[in-house]
Amino acid sequence: MTKHKKQTILLYVIVTLLIAAAVLCRFLGKAGYHSKTAGILRSAIYLGLFSAWGISVRNRIIQPQIRRYLTAISALMVFWFIIRSVKFHFVSEVTAPDVKRCLWYMFYLPILFIPLLAVFVGVALGKPENYRMPRRFHLLCIPSALLFALVMTNDIHQLVFCFPPDAAVRSEADCSYGRGYLLVIGWIAVCTAAALAVMLVKCRVPRSRHVFILPFCPLAAAVLYGVIYVTEAPWLRTLAGDMTTVFCLLIAASIESCIKCGLILSNTHYRELFDASTIGAEITDEDYNILLSSAAAQHYPPELLRRTAESPVMADNGIRLSSAPIRGGYVIWSEDVSPLTEILNELSDAKDDLEDDNILLSEEYALKSREAHIAALDRLYDKIQHDTARQISLLAELTDEFEDSVCEEDKIKILGKMTVIGAYLKRRNNLIFLADRSPLLEAGELAFTFGESMDNLELYGVVCGFCSELTGSASAEHIMAMYDFFEDITERSLASMSAVNAVVGQTAEGIFIRVTTDSAADLFCLRSDNITVLRDEDGEWQLTFYPNGGESR
Repeated sequence: MTKHKKQTILLYVIVTLLIAAAVLCRFLGKAGYHSKTAGILRSAIYLGLFSAWGISVRNRIIQPQIRRYLTAISALMVFWFIIRSVKFHFVSEVTAPDVKRCLWYMFYLPILFIPLLAVFVGVALGKPENYRMPRRFHLLCIPSALLFALVMTNDIHQLVFCFPPDAAVRSEADCSYGRGYLLVIGWIAVCTAAALAVMLVKCRVPRSRHVFILPFCPLAAAVLYGVIYVTEAPWLRTLAGDMTTVFCLLIAASIESCIKCGLILSNTHYRELFDASTIGAEITDEDYNILLSSAAAQHYPPELLRRTAESPVMADNGIRLSSAPIRGGYVIWSEDVSPLTEILNELSDAKDDLEDDNILLSEEYALKSREAHIAALDRLYDKIQHDTARQISLLAELTDEFEDSVCEEDKIKILGKMTVIGAYLKRRNNLIFLADRSPLLEAGELAFTFGESMDNLELYGVVCGFCSELTGSASAEHIMAMYDFFEDITERSLASMSAVNAVVGQTAEGIFIRVTTDSAADLFCLRSDNITVLRDEDGEWQLTFYPNGGESR
């Protein structure tokens, strides 16, 4: 048996003994043994019980609405017992009959409102913590308030209790019941029936005919007691004639039954839950003295626990301690993070390995990039060497000829030829680099290419002209082929021509270049499938080249 169950059984035994003592006081008083003292002691026992029960309910109940209603019910019970004790033990019907009668009327404040609050409790049963009673239910307070006012003003109209007209003192023993009393009893019956009906529905297990009988029994007993009490059965008045006590005990028993069945949520088993939890947790006061500890908790010194207020603290064996403030102290829990620590260490090692691999891969990539760049440059240089080999060889021969020449005029001519060939080499190599980036070149590149070559030809003494009709972009291979064609004509005619003109155009068949010159050299040798060669009567040559075959076919 757990410690909590032992405490619960002890509490039930104490309550039973107190109720038995109160019953004994009642019978002693009726037998004439110190009746007033026994009555006061009996009232004090019940006042203590219901006050303690009200405090207990307020501390245990979780749902705010039900907690407020039950607190109000317990307050009405205490109020009922106070005015009852004053009425029977401190006010004499001889000296103050009006006061005693007024106290009797005030009994109907708890009699009318406790059943109504029971209805409110029944409606709130099973609702979540944030549930709020609809305002329309509060309208039910109006009939109870009006009926209570009717009872309190009975001396004026005598609609509830009727007294004999010739009575010297209006006494409870001499009264009869009027129509207003039927309204009061009817409203109490309606509220009680409604509370029973709502509780009957709420006590039903979902998708089953089974009903929790325990909460239903005390209320049913209260209804049965009320019916028998009204009939004034002598045996009931002898055994349980104190209606206040019986009703309050039955109402408290019904509410406690709802708590035990779980219809009213309470925190009665939190200590057992905390103790049975697999989480290692402790509750301390503000000085970190341990007040409550779960079975799985490990104890640590207060100095270590204080450090958890700022941030989680790592203890031995991979245990991490964390804390959070609560009312009056702190809750501290421990977590075994050693598996996570091992994983983090493995991830850290893997990270270091990946960083090393990344450095190696980066260096390898940089090396391959450099190798690829060098290979690309080698390929370009090989292409340059291949495409301009004849011009490079010619330039070397002209250099040797320039060095061997003695005549200044011959040197100037040789130097002029060298500049023309050098301009070609520069622009041709530039076209090779551009073609390596993109297979298409802008048409404007023709103007720069032919323009530089013709500038150097004009320095040599040749009159030059150039015109391009191309727009947009053109094939780099075709542009280089047209430039090579122009250079071939220039090299063959450089010694004998005085003028040259080049026109680049475009037809539906493709682009072409037409070169016109007055060279004395024989240019018929350039004729081919895509080159047409014409010479007029004046000895002027007209050569047309179609890089893609075009109209020469």
